[in-house]
Amino acid sequence: MRRRFHREHFEELYKRSEDPWNFATSEYERRKYERTLDTLESRRFLRALELGCSIGVFTVMLAPHCDELLAVDTSQRAVDFARERLADFPSVRIERCTLPEEMPEGPFDLIVASEILYYFTEEVMLAMLRRFEEELAPGGSLLAVHWRGEPKTHPLRGDEVHELLERHTRLTNALTATEPEYRLDLFRETSNHARRRAAG
Repeated sequence: MRRRFHREHFEELYKRSEDPWNFATSEYERRKYERTLDTLESRRFLRALELGCSIGVFTVMLAPHCDELLAVDTSQRAVDFARERLADFPSVRIERCTLPEEMPEGPFDLIVASEILYYFTEEVMLAMLRRFEEELAPGGSLLAVHWRGEPKTHPLRGDEVHELLERHTRLTNALTATEPEYRLDLFRETSNHARRRAAG
């Protein structure tokens, strides 16, 4: 059984390279980021959370759509690089945290989980899903995007992540896009639970 990845693994990767996955230069990443933003349909979000922000390449693209954006990563090195990249974005805050233990408190109108959930075991990933549901604002959105390739070391495959999300979430699946290289799902908080929480 493949184990959950821990902070030390990512710190070592960023020690070797400022951009271990070529987020800043990859044409594939650029196209995926643009498709991810298109899914949001030019909506504006009061408060958003980006998980696993890495060096902040997608954060720069997402920031103009948010009044307030909190971007987090488990690696302090990645956080330092992202803070440099986002220095001119006063509405963006970048913090180091370990998920799900240090899940930021909401409510958030948008949570983005891109290329992060397959680093966790099924048990931990489902625990994170519960936290996402708790921290979403009424009417809020959870956007998940993951590579569909066959991992050598990840505990989960991208398709497994999205199948687990579909089976176990109480959120409404508003959109699914399955591309040869990645899958994208947009979930929305439309439950009576959200309406009761808003009223309370």
